[in-house]
Amino acid sequence: MINNIKNKLINPFMLGVVCVLLAFSCDTELTETFNEFIPETVVSLGTPDSVAVVSTGLNKAMFEVFINSDPKIKKAVIALFDDDVTDDDDKIVATIDINRTIFAPEIYSVELQLPEGGAEYFVHLEDEYGNQSTKYDVFGTVLGDEYVATLEARSYSDIRLYSETEAIITWDSNRTTNDDDEEVVVNPLLVKSVITYTSSVDGSELTVEVDESEDLTIIPDFISEGMFTYTTFYKTVADSEYIFESNPTEGTFPAKI
Repeated sequence: MINNIKNKLINPFMLGVVCVLLAFSCDTELTETFNEFIPETVVSLGTPDSVAVVSTGLNKAMFEVFINSDPKIKKAVIALFDDDVTDDDDKIVATIDINRTIFAPEIYSVELQLPEGGAEYFVHLEDEYGNQSTKYDVFGTVLGDEYVATLEARSYSDIRLYSETEAIITWDSNRTTNDDDEEVVVNPLLVKSVITYTSSVDGSELTVEVDESEDLTIIPDFISEGMFTYTTFYKTVADSEYIFESNPTEGTFPAKI
């Protein structure tokens, strides 16, 4: 009877000791795991929430860094991915100084001149002591001459005399209708075309801007059988505010009667 009472008293005590020992063991394992996988140079500093790379012009790209409200952040560093394993140098392409007036999520940006092509970039944040956040990996594409060479000037189907002093150009329409008889845009990236030619009155250079929605364009004051050039402007994506210009295309005006 006495032995049974002792066993009932001892078992809860022993169970408690085992739980404490297991807790210490788990804590040690977690600490070792943390130290193994988190570099010493990484401190408690907010990582960029996201990074966007936007093509803004010929061999130009805008890096938009979305940062959180961490008040310790003093700069954002943009580096090009380097697959050279013989050194640890970061190929830094830009540094953005961050002077915060409010400690809330913000966007900081910088426009860079870069070689054409796609590349991988790493972006990290730093505090005033040089401590770094973990890196944010982003892929960006820079557009240049090779991209421009793929842009075709808008085509036209006819150019003829409209009056004694005017010619009229009939463009291939950028509008069509679908099966429901609704009007749809053929190329949503097309913005406009710009025609350049010489005045028959004083020899000055004239330009006419043609919106993408325009199907007919009247050209005044042209030289009979004279040459003109035109380029066409395109967006890279439908909602972009940045546009790229095609290489120029030549044409000939009709003869005046």
